[in-house]
Amino acid sequence: MFTKEDVEILAYQRYKSGEDYEKSVWYLAELCVKINKNTRNSLDFKPLETDNLVILLNENVDGVLIEPTEEEVKDMAEVIYSEHPEKSKLHFFIAEKQLLLEEIKKVLSENKHN
Repeated sequence: MFTKEDVEILAYQRYKSGEDYEKSVWYLAELCVKINKNTRNSLDFKPLETDNLVILLNENVDGVLIEPTEEEVKDMAEVIYSEHPEKSKLHFFIAEKQLLLEEIKKVLSENKHN
């Protein structure tokens, strides 16, 4: 599991990268859709909220991450754009979702070998 400090460090690294706002929104959307496609109760994972790390994988996840379509990411990006989040908040939520997705990948990898 990861800590709040892990999220803050990654968010700061994203801030220092100078990535533009549009790319940040798109990346956050992509992360959220991937998480939502691979977990139960996926409506609980909102792009601009902190998530609980109690994760249940979808039953149709068979050891490999389910990837979203470009249209699904586009739809999520539009939702994020409509909220007009500050760029600093985008960095924080991207960092959090990145770490969350890494945890999902670990679980998938462990289940694939069992």
